[in-house]
Amino acid sequence: MLRTWVQEREVGPDDLLFRTRRGNRPSQSNWSRALKRACENAGHPRIRVYDFRHANATMMIKARVPLAEAARRLGHSVETLVSTYIGAMEGDHTEANALVDAVLATTREAIVSDEADGTSIA
Repeated sequence: MLRTWVQEREVGPDDLLFRTRRGNRPSQSNWSRALKRACENAGHPRIRVYDFRHANATMMIKARVPLAEAARRLGHSVETLVSTYIGAMEGDHTEANALVDAVLATTREAIVSDEADGTSIA
């Protein structure tokens, strides 16, 4: 959808995608006013611009984007990312246990196979 919009308007690689009526880069207050108006028009409770950043961070964590990459994209250290968004990582212990179990099962199968072949190093 966005790609089509950009192509239709012939937006160049160095052009601003979002700009004010005068063609300038939007300020924080421009974004806040536009978002407030959009929420009111949609009958939606007010959302802050920061809420989108928080949603993006949470989505990257849930999507298993490597923490170093998610932190880089957000301009955080990994430590700040983890301490700020720890709630998004709830339930990770279940997935971690399943991953470790899968590795252990593969290792056990390899050991049993080696013993059957007589190639065990133990």
